[in-house]
Amino acid sequence: MTSDSIPDKSDQPGGRLNAGLLRTLFDQSREAMMVVDASNLTLIDINVNACQMIGYLPDELIGKELSTVECSLLDMFFWDELAADPAFEGTRVAETEWLRSDGSTFSVEKRVSGYDENGRLFWIIYAEDLTRRKELEQQQLHLVAQLQSSLESTAEGILAVNLFGHIVNLNRRFSLMWAIPDELLLERKEHVMWEHILSSLTDDTSLKLTLERTQSEPHLETEDLLSLRDGRYFICVSKPEFLRDSMIGRVFSIRDITTLKKIETDLLVARDIAEKASLEKTQMLDALKLSESRLRRLVNSNLIGIMQGDASGAILEANEVLLNLVGVDRKDMELHGLNWLKLTSESNHQPYKHALKELNKSGQAPPFEVELTGKDGIQTPVMVGLAKLEGSSTEWVGFVLDLTKQRESDRIKSDFISMVSHELRTPLTSIHGSLGLLDSGVVGDIPANAKNLVQIALKNSKRLGALVNDLLDMEKLASGKLVLNIERFDLIALAKQAIEANIPYARPFNVQFNFTMHPEQAWAVGDSNRLMQVFANLLSNAAKFSHEGGTVDVRILEQDIVFRVEVEDRGNGIPVAFRDRIFKKFAQADDGDTRRQGGTGLGLNITQSLIEKMGGEIGFDSEIGRGTIFWFTVEAGVRRHNERDKAGSAG
Repeated sequence: MTSDSIPDKSDQPGGRLNAGLLRTLFDQSREAMMVVDASNLTLIDINVNACQMIGYLPDELIGKELSTVECSLLDMFFWDELAADPAFEGTRVAETEWLRSDGSTFSVEKRVSGYDENGRLFWIIYAEDLTRRKELEQQQLHLVAQLQSSLESTAEGILAVNLFGHIVNLNRRFSLMWAIPDELLLERKEHVMWEHILSSLTDDTSLKLTLERTQSEPHLETEDLLSLRDGRYFICVSKPEFLRDSMIGRVFSIRDITTLKKIETDLLVARDIAEKASLEKTQMLDALKLSESRLRRLVNSNLIGIMQGDASGAILEANEVLLNLVGVDRKDMELHGLNWLKLTSESNHQPYKHALKELNKSGQAPPFEVELTGKDGIQTPVMVGLAKLEGSSTEWVGFVLDLTKQRESDRIKSDFISMVSHELRTPLTSIHGSLGLLDSGVVGDIPANAKNLVQIALKNSKRLGALVNDLLDMEKLASGKLVLNIERFDLIALAKQAIEANIPYARPFNVQFNFTMHPEQAWAVGDSNRLMQVFANLLSNAAKFSHEGGTVDVRILEQDIVFRVEVEDRGNGIPVAFRDRIFKKFAQADDGDTRRQGGTGLGLNITQSLIEKMGGEIGFDSEIGRGTIFWFTVEAGVRRHNERDKAGSAG
């Protein structure tokens, strides 16, 4: 409805306001207003506030159907109802949803009145954005929910009544404490509930008096000790409840003090016991001194160093074994103190700090090895175990084991293995070569029986040579003497080479190797020769434990910064009891099939050490009756992605 459509009757007595004034009142109204043709629900006019509310310009809406703005299905019924009674008086109010120009919706309260001009009916809509009101309502609901949740989570029973004694609220704890039946809670009959509560008391006089006093003295705060017939004791505290300085009711808080009462009784009994115990105090102190003396002798006679310290490293107590290890006598320790951090070099401080973190987490730390520096400067290898001292948050007790003899024993063992292995390698090579010549017929034909013996000896010499090589690798890895030649290499080509090299090994088992999956390019970083050894160990294992006529699949999978290599067999799987020992030295499962396959039991241990030394990971997934997948990762070459991109663009 434009200003032109409003007739100007200002010059007539009692006439309507002129159209310009009506236009001003319409546009400057603080409310959002619309005028709609009642016959077809078409927007005739809309003021500035309504436009701002929905984000349209007047020209974008005038002449459009009201459904451009309204988006609630209930609006159809609302307008149908108005159309059925167009002569209604006053206004009709409804809550609906409107659609903004950006597609978002919001809640609106619309008040609609009718206007008839020359027989033509219009609807005048006054709209109020309910967004803020809805938010406040949600906040109030949330606050009420929080208050009710807090009320329910308290350990006390809470009952709130208004000034007339009617129950306003009570929590579940209150009803449970008084064993109030559910039907009584639903009825909310206050006098019946109070009768139930009073009947539960051994003496209801005190509580009755309190209830009477609070009626005559509304601002009174009360506290009563209640004794129940079932042996429990409650403290009942009541206080007036205020809202904006006006009293609105009273809150009763019930706390169960049965346990405290029992403690009070127990304390009286304990007092009698303590008085009796004080008579035996002297005997107990004497026994304690004797026990302490015996414990000290036991600690000092131990072969392991024992100490007590705190987080700063200060050693508060130590037995003679530890003092002898560091070359300090007890008087020096008592005079000058002893600190663990000063007994070890800075390079050995990190294991101690890590152990302290473990103590805070679990109360004990895994053993760790350090070099202990004595008063004379001599370093002694020791193994240390720490455990949190019971009853203390900063102190610990430690056990120190001298590893000097063990290290010497390990060195002798390592030297022995190295010497024996080197001394065996040369004659074994000659024996294996000679037997190979005999078996190949180079020196002439030999009898069938003798040829069978030569083949057995050739096979055993080969196994013995493999054992010697494994022992040498194991010794190098253990001593840190193994040097890796880290280089960038083609992992796909290396895998193919390894498969080709191990085909003769798989042939007696009638097993085939399949290279089933790999990326277009796989440049990796590592020692290619040692990775060939890793492939040989895993492929030979897979061939040995596959069923006859089976296949072994080899895959290379591309991951973020590594390649994952998988070797899958379809054998019987790894026994569950053996899985946690599979990478140990000389580890072999006890089933007969494993023993028939042979092997030194060192291959997987060496394989794991080589992979980890190259910065990779190794593991396995096995299912009984279906086979095993051994996998390891190798670092990807830094130029891998660039080269692949170049190859793609070239194609």
